[in-house]
Amino acid sequence: MSTFVKRQDRESFDAMLRRFTRMVIGSKVITEAKDRQFFKKETTRRARRSSAVRREKIRAQKQRELY
Repeated sequence: MSTFVKRQDRESFDAMLRRFTRMVIGSKVITEAKDRQFFKKETTRRARRSSAVRREKIRAQKQRELY
């Protein structure tokens, strides 16, 4: 999964760096690394239901406090 760039004849360092950057973006290495870094386990059905019930209780309590 390595990306190598050799400097071509009469090519500036900036041009070589731009080529390298395009190659890295094209290979989607960075996006995959970010996805893996922030991976979050999918919540279970039970956890989703309990959080929904908790939200409804909070909303109902706020409505009672307003009136």
